[in-house]
Amino acid sequence: MTAATVVVLLTLLLGIQPVTADLYLPALPTLQRDLGTSIAAAQLTQSALMISFGLGQLVCGPLSDRFGRRPVLLIGLALYTAASLAGAASHSITALIAWRILQGAAMAAAVTCARSIVRDLHEPQTGARVMSKALTGLGVIAVLSPIVGGLVLGAFGWHATLLTLAVFSAVTLGFVALRFEETVPRRDRDATRPAAIVRTWIEVCSDPTFRAWALLSGCTFRCRRLLRRHGLRGAVGRGAVFSLAGGASTALLSLAGAHATVHPLTLCIGAFSVALAAVAWTLVQRHGEPSLRLPALVETQLA
Repeated sequence: MTAATVVVLLTLLLGIQPVTADLYLPALPTLQRDLGTSIAAAQLTQSALMISFGLGQLVCGPLSDRFGRRPVLLIGLALYTAASLAGAASHSITALIAWRILQGAAMAAAVTCARSIVRDLHEPQTGARVMSKALTGLGVIAVLSPIVGGLVLGAFGWHATLLTLAVFSAVTLGFVALRFEETVPRRDRDATRPAAIVRTWIEVCSDPTFRAWALLSGCTFRCRRLLRRHGLRGAVGRGAVFSLAGGASTALLSLAGAHATVHPLTLCIGAFSVALAAVAWTLVQRHGEPSLRLPALVETQLA
């Protein structure tokens, strides 16, 4: 495979995550009304997806080590496409939640294999450069997904948003089938043994870098609780304080003797956090709370 093929492949595989979550997000209020369900039940289509996605990665990794990246990708993307089509045809919230769970598990296959492909083909330093190119495309997909989702919703309804997911996954499936060559250097027959899986989980959970990123990701749920409890003004105020404190402390560490290559970056982080805190608090002071009831806004847009 050429370098360009690898970058496009990674962009599509990693891009399936923001497409699945963000393109679908604008449809939540509409599908809630059309299916005659509660806001909490509509939000469960997102929560169940993410839980399934997280758990699915624990299984898809060993499967791809045992059988190879290509078969796991082909099966995963095929299941994702089928789940998207079935979700678009759903007439009850229960069925939609079930198909979103399958979507999450299949999405795990795509994202897990994408990162494994980088590890298969490149050393860490080179892999970081390749991944940065793919993440540039991922950023474009992430920005466009809610916009496209809103346009599709307005023109064709919420069923069409799930059909759009099916189209994206079908294109990705075709690209994998036609252009992707197996990258796993050696299939590990022991990878799917329970003892090996548990040992790998323990090793990952023992890694401090993993724990730090997991804690950081978990803070997003705390932010939603802050928004519900303290309102927009209070939540942004607290976020501004956290940004200011974190950035200032990073800058102080830099001034205290950080490595030369890190020094400018940490100073920039400090300056950016101060600017972010000032801008956020100024906007909230100027515009105040939104005109809608905050709980309704949170429930329909931020969960």
